[in-house]
Amino acid sequence: MQTIIKSWFKYFIFVGLFGVCINLIYLAIPVYMMVVYDRVLFSFSRATLYALSVGVLISLIGMGLMDYLRMLILGQAGNNLVQKMMPFVVKSMQADAAGTTGHGYNRGLYDLELLKDAVVHGHIFYILDLPWVLIYLGILYIMHPLVGVVAIAGVFLVALFQILLRKLAKKRYMVADVAFQANADFAGTCLKHAGIVSGMGMLPDVMETYRDRYQKILAERSGADAYQAFAGAVLRLLHVMSLAAVFGVGAFVFFRDEITVGVIFASVIILARLFYPFERSLSDMKISIEAMAAYKRLKQFVDTRKQKKKLSLPEPAGKFDAQAVTLALNSRTILHNISFALEPGETLGIFGPSSSGKTSLCKVLLGIWPALAGKVRLDGAEIAHWPRDEFGTYVGYLPQEPELFPASVAQNISRLRKVDSEKVVKAAQKAGVHQMILKLPQGYDTKIDRTGKNLAAGQRQLISMARALYDDPKFVVLDEPHTHLDELGLRMLLVALNNLKQEKITTIVVTDRPNLLVNMDKLLVIKEGQVAMYGPGKEVLSQLANKQQPQQAAGAAGV
Repeated sequence: MQTIIKSWFKYFIFVGLFGVCINLIYLAIPVYMMVVYDRVLFSFSRATLYALSVGVLISLIGMGLMDYLRMLILGQAGNNLVQKMMPFVVKSMQADAAGTTGHGYNRGLYDLELLKDAVVHGHIFYILDLPWVLIYLGILYIMHPLVGVVAIAGVFLVALFQILLRKLAKKRYMVADVAFQANADFAGTCLKHAGIVSGMGMLPDVMETYRDRYQKILAERSGADAYQAFAGAVLRLLHVMSLAAVFGVGAFVFFRDEITVGVIFASVIILARLFYPFERSLSDMKISIEAMAAYKRLKQFVDTRKQKKKLSLPEPAGKFDAQAVTLALNSRTILHNISFALEPGETLGIFGPSSSGKTSLCKVLLGIWPALAGKVRLDGAEIAHWPRDEFGTYVGYLPQEPELFPASVAQNISRLRKVDSEKVVKAAQKAGVHQMILKLPQGYDTKIDRTGKNLAAGQRQLISMARALYDDPKFVVLDEPHTHLDELGLRMLLVALNNLKQEKITTIVVTDRPNLLVNMDKLLVIKEGQVAMYGPGKEVLSQLANKQQPQQAAGAAGV
């Protein structure tokens, strides 16, 4: 992230240069006041007044133009930030969500937008005006030491009070933000399980829980806002008192013939400008605090290091093997010493008791989760050595709970790539769902809503199957592809598996259905994360049948 910030150095330079120009041009106003009050009013020279006024007007127009250009540069800086950061943010969020030890960081794009808005609207660049505070104080001191001392005292009090305010407000706003995010996650979870909430009459309790949490958030935010409002009133009072003090001291030294009336008015105007960064800091305090918190989260969770480009490998034939694969999650071993090998076109059926590690094994085989130990290879190359984008084009995956994206059926099947009609239809035909899709309201152009609930669960699973078979993959993993299918859907699945076998596509199927297992070349039985049986399909089924016969006989004898 620091590298990307360093690339912004050009923006800082230009914004800083425009800031210098703006602050220098602003000095034309106090100079105008001094000349008018000390010279023009006594000379009665209208021509001089007109000339000075036109000059100041041109200067102010130039200052406005400079400010406009500065805002354009800040807008470009914000856009540049998003363009450079968004790929890293999305990639890091995806890795966190798919990883074994995710932090649940799902607000990366929101944090990026917060930071962008703070940049575009200059909420965090007012600090570039702070050096001018010292310059303006120096000018006031040169005008008269006593005026400068009073101005320094006023600025010191304002700065000290504002620093204390920021420290206290920062803690309050961050606590409220964390609580708000937690409550938003709770609401999202309730909406995700809306069927359970409605069906079991839980809505009043959900609303009560949400209301109680939100009341606490409101209390935190109201406290922070009230404290800032009080501090803001005090700060504005200090501003006005400082202006009045400089004006009064100016009048005092004027009576001693040490300064002129023009200098008095110029001093007040310079002091008013001097307080501008503090006023911006106060009004933008909440936004800048949130932006800095967003920056820290992005810095902590988003990996902006450029990955070394991996060497492209030849298109695989589909040979796949796993050697002594071990997986641990949260210091608990999920898989231990899993090994098997498949030649191109072979099929492997995986089954075992619930929670034995079958789905976890699928994720390791696809490189979604890294193995703690062991090797997983496709055509002899470890899957970690394959360029991830290339590896994905050779792989098809149907997860246990199929999820579709809010896009058309065709876009979902094409994996959100540019739709190739021929490839989309071919994948649907291979999955046996072409006719089913044609019967949808808009066929392949049918839009799937955000929840995917405008399609039945079985339809979503079959369309996910077509997505897994898109663009002729060489290796396919199907995790319980029968879960949501009726009798017709099962027949479609059998057709799809038969097509895979005929096309010599290496296939792994997690299932407990005998009519699916009986046609597998090899079978792998997993119990408690370990291999219980492995070998040719017919041999494993025969061994299982031989084991079950004595158990059934013993059960019958017991009865």
